[in-house]
Amino acid sequence: MMRSAVFTIVILFAGFLRFVSIAEQKTTLNILGLFPFKGDWVDVYTEPSSQIAFNIVNNDPKMLAEYELQLHSRDTQCDAGRAIDEMYRALYNDSVKYVMILGGACSSVTQPTARSSHYWHLVQMSHASTSPLLRDRGIFPLLFRMWPEDSTLNVVKLVFIKAFGWKRVATIHENLDIFSIPTADFQRQATDYGIDVIAAESFTKDPSLQIANLKRNGARIIIGNFYHNKAIKVFCEAYKQGLYGKGYVWVIIGWFSANWWRDTSDVNCTIDEMKEAVEGYFSVDGDPRNRSPNRGPANISTDEYFALLEDTMSNVQSNDSAYQNSPYGFDSAWAIAMALHQANQELQMQNPPRSIAEFTYNNDVYTHIFDAMRSMNFLGVSGPVTFTDDGGRTGGMVLEQNQGGTEIRVAIYDPSKEEEPLQWIQQDIWQGDGPPPDSTIVEELRITIPKFLFIAMTTLAVGGAILAIFFLAFNIKNRHKRFIKMSSPNLNNLILIGGILAYVSMIFFGIDDGIVSEDALIWMCKGHLWTFVASFSIAYGAMFAKTWRVHRIFTNKKLQKMSIKDHRLYVMIGALLAVDILIFLVWEITDPLKVVQRETHFKLDHNDILRVSLATVCEANGQIYFYGLILSINGVLLMFGAFLAWETRHVTVKALNDSKYIGMSVYTVVVLSFVGAPVALAIDDVALHYALISTFIFFATTLTLCLVFIPKLKDINAVAPNTAFLTRPNAGVEGEADTSGPTRSVYEKDKPINEDKGCSNTK
Repeated sequence: MMRSAVFTIVILFAGFLRFVSIAEQKTTLNILGLFPFKGDWVDVYTEPSSQIAFNIVNNDPKMLAEYELQLHSRDTQCDAGRAIDEMYRALYNDSVKYVMILGGACSSVTQPTARSSHYWHLVQMSHASTSPLLRDRGIFPLLFRMWPEDSTLNVVKLVFIKAFGWKRVATIHENLDIFSIPTADFQRQATDYGIDVIAAESFTKDPSLQIANLKRNGARIIIGNFYHNKAIKVFCEAYKQGLYGKGYVWVIIGWFSANWWRDTSDVNCTIDEMKEAVEGYFSVDGDPRNRSPNRGPANISTDEYFALLEDTMSNVQSNDSAYQNSPYGFDSAWAIAMALHQANQELQMQNPPRSIAEFTYNNDVYTHIFDAMRSMNFLGVSGPVTFTDDGGRTGGMVLEQNQGGTEIRVAIYDPSKEEEPLQWIQQDIWQGDGPPPDSTIVEELRITIPKFLFIAMTTLAVGGAILAIFFLAFNIKNRHKRFIKMSSPNLNNLILIGGILAYVSMIFFGIDDGIVSEDALIWMCKGHLWTFVASFSIAYGAMFAKTWRVHRIFTNKKLQKMSIKDHRLYVMIGALLAVDILIFLVWEITDPLKVVQRETHFKLDHNDILRVSLATVCEANGQIYFYGLILSINGVLLMFGAFLAWETRHVTVKALNDSKYIGMSVYTVVVLSFVGAPVALAIDDVALHYALISTFIFFATTLTLCLVFIPKLKDINAVAPNTAFLTRPNAGVEGEADTSGPTRSVYEKDKPINEDKGCSNTK
């Protein structure tokens, strides 16, 4: 500090002596300064830093010795309209002639002013504008920019991404040209680096939908371009949706003011929540420091410059980004002075000699200033200063990280070091054990039906099939006995065949890709579906068909002789099967089942590894419609069966009437369907789903067969009761004979019933 004070005193004393000796010979060169002293983005450091540079020049006998640079500052408030107004007021003031313009700071100010200033032949130097639109020489022919534009920062981002092996990134930017253009440039350049942009989002006001899209696409490395007021909204929404912390990397613009995230007036997040959300983000910006041990023409280092600035100003906030980047203001002023100095030398070499003092808004002196600026090359306090053909600056850049609310410099980008341009200052930069992955690491676990469960259910199915075969053998062997013969043994056989098919469907249902290949699996799925539907149509179709025959015979009010043979009932059952076949045929042609991998379970562990359970299943796009049609038909069949069971409840001959057992079977199926189907659909666990469905099939089928055939085992040798009579459905008391008309004998005593002729009744 003592050294800087002595240095300041020496400069001021030398300036005083020079002023005394040649004050009368000095010609003033007026520079118009456009600075944001108020407004959305405030910079109170550039004007004094520029003035420091001009003071050094004014006191240097080797630069513009006959001239004095004088800065006239105007407050643009970072507003385009106000900036144009201030500039016009200055330029239309005939009492002051300006030779160059220093400013503006905000790109929104520089664009309209630089679009107009060239009509006065004024070369303009912007110390802080970064919009890539300003590179257009057709619109901004006399503009130069000291601060590296946003598009030039892309190389730092890409090198940073490549350094950690990330291959998948996402972008989100505010829908303004200043951000859209560098973001589009980044996306194009990412391809050359072998980086895949998995999501590219833009927003105008509310970024919530875009943040949701980033989350849905699994973005982990996110490049953001927006103003600080929109950055607050982005990070607040990222906090709400969980896109922050050790598993995410945010890279944003580095020219925000200090503690920009603490203004929560426009978001629904607390300061503590915002602090947690922004912790660890990275920012990229130009490097405003001369890292070389050499000194430039100003003969001061960067540290000495900051010491001069602190001596000049009071209440300096060293963590303010405007303060940290104020060397750009110093070098902008120095570049103006050097351009005027070089232009003046070139003019004096003409014949006849001319000078920079001859500048007007109409002559060609400005071309010499422009050429001098374009060929500029010096070492400033912000590093090497050179300009590209479009007026942009090339130079070093810096990567910073928000650590505990303060942006800490963690790496320097030096383009002169081609092999390793990114020089790390700090290595411990991760919140977790290391850099996060660029996407969620997915570990797939193939889920199959446990072998013990398949064996258990197959054992039950085989046991049920054996039971059905036993009933079938019993039915065939005793088909000529009166009790069995009166119960329609042929239809009983169909019921048993339907039961066997149901048990077979259980076995098909348990065969998955853990047992057979995917090509064979599709036939297992179809086999399960076809056998299950066919078993229902055959078993319950036969059961309800024979009940319908009893209903038709014993509700014959005309008491006519009636014979309903088995072949008529076969036609009814065949019709049901034909409907099933037609449905499956249309299904197979229009939307056949396919083998697909279905994600049944997700679990994200503490290491950000997403464990996904995959089950191989058979599905079709429109299967819900075909399932709905089949269930509707079978539901109607169940209701019809329930109706028949109710209508024949008065038939007291056990050999003919199974209404009570049919009702119990229907009740069981309906309960299991209403309880089991929703539960099965809601369960993702493959093993539990298989166990539940198979148990329902086994229980319903076995209970139905036992209800129908166990009574026959018990009563096979029963003799027909002498009072085997039936009342009409409208009898007054159940079980009492209806004496209002002739009674109907169920069978003639000791006369065998001819099964081929079907059941009949006589007067």
